[in-house]
Amino acid sequence: MTDTTWFDILSRTSSGQPVYLDDLILKKRKLPKKGKVVFPRIDLPPSVALWERGAEGHTYIGVRIFERVERAHIVARHLAAIAIERSVSPIVLSRVDFCGLEQFGFRVERVPDGPNAQIAEEELRKLWDFAIIIDGNEIGALR
Repeated sequence: MTDTTWFDILSRTSSGQPVYLDDLILKKRKLPKKGKVVFPRIDLPPSVALWERGAEGHTYIGVRIFERVERAHIVARHLAAIAIERSVSPIVLSRVDFCGLEQFGFRVERVPDGPNAQIAEEELRKLWDFAIIIDGNEIGALR
């Protein structure tokens, strides 16, 4: 992402939350909730040409999210400020279907929960060439 993108993210962060439409629909129809996102088993690694990468020498950091972020606007501000100050691009590694950072424009990679989570995270680490992967609850310590 370019520097203007991070400023755009900072300018549109607010505590307002979008309505999660699936919850409204399922409550009205009294249908059971769907399960987690199922990832198909693929024996071939995905091509890195499928995703736009930054310029050579660009640094990516991974941010693990284990549960939905309650105050996502504050976390988004921290991540955008870190991106601007340190010239890095955070990529969110989410173990939940909707972590809350999607609404601000962050790149979110879904990681399946369970025994294959570490394998999937390792593949994403190789794909993005992360300088570091941190837990989401440590974001405030990076500033």
